[in-house]
Amino acid sequence: MSSVKYVLCAAVILQFLASGFAGNVATNSTIKDIEDTNVLMDYVANVPTWSVTFGEVLLNMSMFEVRTIEFEIHNIDPSWSEDYEFHILTMDHDLLKLSHNIFKPKDLRSENNAWKGNFTAEAIFLGRSEIYVELHLPSSEGQQMEMALETLEVIVLRRIGTMDFVFQVLVGCFVMILYVNFGAVLELDALKRILIKPIGPAIGFVGQFIVMPILSFLIGYFLFHDMIELRLGLFFTGSTPGGGASNIFTVVLNGNLNLSITMTAISNLAAFGMMPIWIFTLGALIFKDGNLAVPYKTIAAMSFSLVIPLGIGLALQKYAPTVAKKMSKITKPLALIFIIVITGFAFTVNSYMFKLFSWKILVASSALPWIGYIIGWLMAIVCRQSPRDALTIAIETGIQNTGIAIFMLSFTLPQPQADMTSAVPVANSMMTPIPLLIIYLIRKIFCRTSIEEVEEPPTKEAKITEVEAIMEKGERKVGQKL
Repeated sequence: MSSVKYVLCAAVILQFLASGFAGNVATNSTIKDIEDTNVLMDYVANVPTWSVTFGEVLLNMSMFEVRTIEFEIHNIDPSWSEDYEFHILTMDHDLLKLSHNIFKPKDLRSENNAWKGNFTAEAIFLGRSEIYVELHLPSSEGQQMEMALETLEVIVLRRIGTMDFVFQVLVGCFVMILYVNFGAVLELDALKRILIKPIGPAIGFVGQFIVMPILSFLIGYFLFHDMIELRLGLFFTGSTPGGGASNIFTVVLNGNLNLSITMTAISNLAAFGMMPIWIFTLGALIFKDGNLAVPYKTIAAMSFSLVIPLGIGLALQKYAPTVAKKMSKITKPLALIFIIVITGFAFTVNSYMFKLFSWKILVASSALPWIGYIIGWLMAIVCRQSPRDALTIAIETGIQNTGIAIFMLSFTLPQPQADMTSAVPVANSMMTPIPLLIIYLIRKIFCRTSIEEVEEPPTKEAKITEVEAIMEKGERKVGQKL
């Protein structure tokens, strides 16, 4: 019986607590409704009776451009004292600078029951901002401020200047000249051996089209988890291999140019099929609603622009061997000059983007190529490639085609987000050469002999070629005796 009493008592207590909790919830809900109603009433009471219209619905400006903007203010209360002021302000002072933007009644023109005026806006940096009008009205309780409901949206874009055009022309000319030199020093027999036994290109394919896209996705996920555009920028960068700079650094660091050219050609061809696979799988996870597209025409045009000078170089090697031999002597110095000049121009042309370089962008843009170098080199060593080939595979794995990544961003994202997100591939292009230049300087300072001077063990194919040459020479001697 006693246990039944305890149970009944517990039930009564629980019922009492439940009713009290329900009452508290109802009371709290009622209080919250009253508070929300009061806030809404205060908001309605503070809605300005006056309004403003701007001369433009949407203002598009280029960086450093200065514009005069017209505006009209309607329904000014005649009971206001003559001490009120209208302040034209911007949401982001880093993007826009406004001048002549404070108006008293005497500064405005009265036309058709509207007060008109104008102010000056100077675009400082790319991005989106809004311009709004604020009323400063003296009252017995101090200065009262009201903000107009209407705003003017401003989009600041990057201005394409003369330096951009000069930079593009300079890069195009240098690449054409360098690839003519590359064609002049290519060894067709070595290319055939690589294609017959394509271990190096196979390793490079895995590194370029499997490791790098997944690596860029993971780095972007951890560093830019809440910044979809930056994640997309890094992923596009990691999914676009085949950068022509890999061939240049291969020459500078005494890598295997024949292998490098072969891997670049294969990656450009494979990009037609592999890039869509990654963009519409992992890329769709990053940016589900984006207009993702693969720039096939751009990839084809870039590949074609490299094939022509290579063909010219091969023709010189066949029909003008003396010229080709002289050109081979200037290939490495020319590649060094290219790196120095283009790096300097790139820093100058893209200096405006330094403001966008956060520590996360710098870390991500460095980690992607640098980890790519290490993974590419380790895969080559595990597959027993020579040090020279391992270096070449590492370079081909780590260097990405940032030009295609920037083009894809400009097609996928609206402006100015596309230009702002391009900070990721631009930072990547600036951070990518650092380890390679350090290796070059270390070799110059501490190594007396270069890789070219170190004798590597002859490959099996080379031995077979030597045996065939000896046998052919012996057959000729026997024929002469007969």
